Amino acid sequence: MAVNIQDLHPDILTCALRRLDGPSLAAVGCTSSLLRSLSSDPSIWRDLCLSSWPSLGNPQLLSFFPTSQYQSLFSSIFPFPCHSTQSQSSKPLSLTRNLISAVDLHHRGNLIFSKVMEVDTSSSWFLGSPFGVGALEGQSSQLVSLIGEISLSELSLSWILIDPESKKAVNISSRRPVAIYRHWYTGETLVRYGMVIRDLLISVVVTCGEDCGQVKEISMTVEDEDGIGVCGKESLEMLMEAMEGTRIWKSNGEEELEASRRYDEFIKRRRSRKESKARKECLVDLCCTGVSAVVFVSIFMLVAFK
Repeated sequence: MAVNIQDLHPDILTCALRRLDGPSLAAVGCTSSLLRSLSSDPSIWRDLCLSSWPSLGNPQLLSFFPTSQYQSLFSSIFPFPCHSTQSQSSKPLSLTRNLISAVDLHHRGNLIFSKVMEVDTSSSWFLGSPFGVGALEGQSSQLVSLIGEISLSELSLSWILIDPESKKAVNISSRRPVAIYRHWYTGETLVRYGMVIRDLLISVVVTCGEDCGQVKEISMTVEDEDGIGVCGKESLEMLMEAMEGTRIWKSNGEEELEASRRYDEFIKRRRSRKESKARKECLVDLCCTGVSAVVFVSIFMLVAFK
């Protein structure tokens, strides 16, 4: 005898729903009214958020988000923000006075680092200086040791920015590395995660020791196409627009590939701008040299035939 899913006890269905990831859970909720009702259980989405991003379990953040808001919070954090982000609100964009960062670093699904930080963004020093946040700055005692052999390409990182005033959030990390390379001077290995928004690069770099057995620093900066650090005010405006902007859901893995492709295109544009600038400077140097030579020859001939 065939058994319809409607005949199963709700507790059995709820137990099965708790084993799904976020996109699958959202998709299942579109199949029937019963599953939509069960998949909308706030406790399921709360447990899903806390298991995906353990830093959200920090007591400081638990007070910001009641259980009923975790489904919308997941919808804000999991999908990447659009490349050309614009605020959906017609009101003037107001800058937050504080910005909370929730950072989680995993290796093959195992959590190796989690931290919550709050930055005062209202000071004139922050607004006028190059934007930058460090998760391990000045805390050498909290170096993260990676036990055993690791694959740097399998390090996954999420950096969630939260506006405590509007309760909006956005994930500005590409989750998977977009570049891995060794520093030419220190010998340290740099694992870079990148997100391109509004022709600006949000760069998160995990610095590992020479033997790749220690995470020494995790930092986030914002750069323009010339590789120059963007000031705090412009960076904050871009991040606030990303929080307010739309999200595009894509199938598993496509978002990471899209983020990597945007990063590669950004780096190509940066190299092209540098080469173009170098050619222009070379042309100016040649013109100046030519003019100087003409002036010198003219003066020499003037003096010689006087």
